[in-house]
Amino acid sequence: MCAAALVDQHHARGVRSLRWDLLAARLPRGILHAKVSLLLWSRCARLIVASANLTEDGYRRNHEIFSALDYNEAAESPLSVLHAIIAFLREAAIHAQAAGRNDSPTIQRWNSFLDRVSVVSRTWGDAEEHIGRVAKPNVFVVVTGPEHPSAFATLREKWPDSGPPEAAFVVSPFFDPPEASNAPAGELWKLLKQRGSATVQFEVTAEEVPGEKAILLHAPESLLKAQPINRSHVTTTFGRLKLEEARPLHAKCTWLQNERYVLHIMGSSNFTSAGLGVGRIKNLELNLGFAVNRRNGEARKALEAAWLEVEEITDDVKLRWQPRADEGEDSALDALLLPAAFDTAILGRDSDGSNWLEFSFTAKPPLGWELFPEDGTEPIVTEAVWLMQGETNPFRVAWAPERAPSVVRVSWSKAVGYAWWPINVISSSALPPPTELKDLPLEVLIEILTSARPLHQALGRWLQRHSGAKGNNNGPVLDPHKRVDTSTFLLQRTRRVSWALTALRQRLAKPVVSEQALAWRLRGPVGVKAFAQAIGKEARSEAERCFLLTELCLELSRVRAPEAAGCLPKNRVNAAIKEVIRELRAEISQAAFSDQPALGAYVKTVFDGLPT
Repeated sequence: MCAAALVDQHHARGVRSLRWDLLAARLPRGILHAKVSLLLWSRCARLIVASANLTEDGYRRNHEIFSALDYNEAAESPLSVLHAIIAFLREAAIHAQAAGRNDSPTIQRWNSFLDRVSVVSRTWGDAEEHIGRVAKPNVFVVVTGPEHPSAFATLREKWPDSGPPEAAFVVSPFFDPPEASNAPAGELWKLLKQRGSATVQFEVTAEEVPGEKAILLHAPESLLKAQPINRSHVTTTFGRLKLEEARPLHAKCTWLQNERYVLHIMGSSNFTSAGLGVGRIKNLELNLGFAVNRRNGEARKALEAAWLEVEEITDDVKLRWQPRADEGEDSALDALLLPAAFDTAILGRDSDGSNWLEFSFTAKPPLGWELFPEDGTEPIVTEAVWLMQGETNPFRVAWAPERAPSVVRVSWSKAVGYAWWPINVISSSALPPPTELKDLPLEVLIEILTSARPLHQALGRWLQRHSGAKGNNNGPVLDPHKRVDTSTFLLQRTRRVSWALTALRQRLAKPVVSEQALAWRLRGPVGVKAFAQAIGKEARSEAERCFLLTELCLELSRVRAPEAAGCLPKNRVNAAIKEVIRELRAEISQAAFSDQPALGAYVKTVFDGLPT
């Protein structure tokens, strides 16, 4: 199981949940600017390539563009795209750890997840490419960045026709600085046909100029000046996007066409040198291209529907120029970055329940360094302490507070402010259970295990009923049956526990997708070990506790783990269950049944029949 976000180092900051990994990409030049999501279920994978950052503005406010491909047994999405993006995600993760290393638990979880997607999706989707065909569009990936060709080189290669495109349409919120010659616009003109008429239209946001018949375009005049001056019958035009005023433009897409084909590329690349890979600095970007034969009316109309609405600017309107500020879109933010010497920070837990933080270095850190918790003023460790302990690498310190930090703030002698160093967990077992699920009483666990509802609904239902019972004071209870509290009767309690044991066995007999999921079922806050602890706390006697734990062991021995594609093998699940049985058996003493020989004989018979 893996839930992870790989972001550029400028954005690897702030408090977060440790239940998902945060990897910081440190590119030597440029930034990680791609926006891609890969989701996996048991029988389906979904790939989303977008212009939207993983922010509230990106998903709820801005005008963005998303392209999604689903993969399953009946899907027709191209497998070549999925394979290319899996390769891209592996490449991007290389920038999140020191060169030559891939041993951090976060990188291992990242690559294991990609391995799993590759394995389970082998027969999902279409393995053929459809270049030049009418029936189906050709879908392909456009990657730019270090060691990659420019977006224009890829488009030239992927253009499906022998004749070049005749027209191009561009939507982008950001462009190269106005004082620079516009390299992307120049490359776009080279992509179009070089003889006869050709057109480029930039579709941008704009605003009226008060008191004049003029419009202020949010674009640089260099787009117009990039038009070839030694050719006739070429034109550069501008369109005004019709957007809601409260929703800023953040979509990035380009459309190419001739009489036979259209090609729509959408994704993360702004129309900038860094975004399209034509400058000295190249961002790591990801886009999807869709090439469609115009005779495929259904596919062509689908691409047209994905284009933003635009209105024409008439010739009698004067054009003025005011590009939007870069806002850090394609360049490094003005932030203190973590020096390369600081590699990985890991939270772990020993078998006795004590936590520790482990810090790894790729070289000697800058002088005077100190590490602070995310919201504290007392350092966790300083350079002086590290030197006293022999400059060990990795360096481990105990962490006593119950709440573990998700990031540490790093300071050093020449630093002005703090850099941020994300912390990830060595495994999910290092995390304490959520406060709401910590030390649940037996009654709640029984409610959860015997309910067909999701965990949060079952827990909420019990809390609502429990609080209602406490507040219910409608007079004396007249029904004699209801006036008897049977919760103290051993037979009644055993019956309720038995229902929960059966439900627990049924849950354990379902396929397990990962080691983390197996650990949750066995050792999580609503798992086998938590159930055993609750029995121990609420048993009326030692004999009752040992008897109920025996019943739990008996039910566990009856679990028959299945084999399922993409899940843990049954041998691994059975071995983990046997380990839990051994742990529980060690807590059961025959001395507890000294005054109940029949019950003691039953317990002995149970364990004599269990496999060792």
